[in-house]
Parts: sequence; C-alpha cells; structure tokens
Amino acid sequence: MKGKDKESAAKKAKDRVQVAERAHKDAAKKADAAEEVARQAKTALKKAKKDFKLATKAARGARGTADEARAAYDKAAKRAAKAETKLGKARKKAASKQAKPAPVKEVAEKVAAKPKAAAARKSEARKKKTPKPRPKVAASTPVKEETSPAEDSFVLGESGLELQ
Repeated sequence: MKGKDKESAAKKAKDRVQVAERAHKDAAKKADAAEEVARQAKTALKKAKKDFKLATKAARGARGTADEARAAYDKAAKRAAKAETKLGKARKKAASKQAKPAPVKEVAEKVAAKPKAAAARKSEARKKKTPKPRPKVAASTPVKEETSPAEDSFVLGESGLELQ
C-alpha cells in the first residue's frame, strides 16, 4: 500500500497544482482587469484635472469681467445720479424762470403807454430773454439740443408784437 499511498499523494499534489494554476490564472486575470481599471482611473483623473484647470481659468476670467462690469456699472450709476441732479436743477430753474416772465410782460404792457419807454423796453427784453428759452428746451427734452436762432427771434418777435 505504500505504492498506492504514494500514487494517491502524487495525484493529490497534481490536483492541488492544477487548482493553484487555475487560481493563479484567475488572479492574473483579475490583476489585469484591476490594472486596466487603474489606467482608466488615471486617465479620467488627468482629464478631470485638465477640466478643472480650464474651469478655474474660465472662472478667473469671468470674475475679472464681472469686476470690470461692476466698476462700469458703479461709474454709470454715479453719472446717472449727477445727470438726475442736474436735470432736477434745470427743471427747477426753468420752472422759476417760467414764473418770472409773466410779471415782466405786465411791466412791459404798463410801460407800453409811453412810446419812447416802450422802444427802450423792447431792446432790453430781447437782451434778457435770449438766454431764457434755452433752459426751457433743455428741461423739456432730456437730450441736449440747442434751439435754432430762428426760433429765438420768432419768440422775441412775438413778445415785440405784444409790446407794440
């Protein structure tokens, strides 16, 4: 039986070797698969890093652009506020000037009884009224436009007719 024991021991050893070889092959396949997954993970990581760098760079650029836009907005807001205050002042000035010409006309009508005084008043009225229509036009239209000289002379012509 000693021979049979040797044969059975050899058979068992062969079986174990075969099992070990199968296990080794399986382990090698699993190792290869793990290496492939590791390579894919590395490439994905590299791609993610590149994407992150690009996103960070784009974010920096966007941040800079946003800062510039904020600064431009602040400047524009300040300019608009100044323009609003100037417009308000111009409207107040125009309103006060609109209230003042009425008494001047009444005075001019009272003086119209005297022919020599009327002629003198007429020349004075033209000198005084020349700058007055301009703020009215500026207050009524927000865009800066100057009135034409023909319109000024027409307005003065009317006031001259009233004096006569």
